[in-house]
Amino acid sequence: MEQYYIATEEGQTEGPYSFASLETFYAEGKITQKSLVCIAGGQEWVQFGTVLEQKWKEESEKNSLQKKQERTEATSTDVELIPTVEGLFQIMGILALLAGVILALCNTGPGYAAIGIIYLLSGAFFCLGCFWCAKVIKLLSCTVDLLSVIAKRVYNSGNSTDKQ
Repeated sequence: MEQYYIATEEGQTEGPYSFASLETFYAEGKITQKSLVCIAGGQEWVQFGTVLEQKWKEESEKNSLQKKQERTEATSTDVELIPTVEGLFQIMGILALLAGVILALCNTGPGYAAIGIIYLLSGAFFCLGCFWCAKVIKLLSCTVDLLSVIAKRVYNSGNSTDKQ
């Protein structure tokens, strides 16, 4: 685990501290993005904002790789069915379409053809509506994830400018 030293305003060094401790100091306003830090055993002093940005980038790449692995695991033959709202809407849509087809086939006698077509069309439109709702839910979920990342960065950048 990497350890860091902090340069104080008085010209002293403090530490070593873990990166998690530095994040806590940053959140509490004890250090800013412009505070100088040096990795233990290193010679170069850099601004904490540079280290923080690098860690966020590494975390983002790690999360991206993890999501890619999860998608790969989900395509294997031992897939677990995890119910989500999106998945439930898709299942409802498929069931509605099947019900429409079955009712249409059951009403093929003379004089019932129009009713069969109505059942088939209603099942198809209900299916489309369910898939549309599932897609909207997925897009809203992605939007919430993106907004939470933006809010975190705005909050952290707002803290660094207040203390300087």
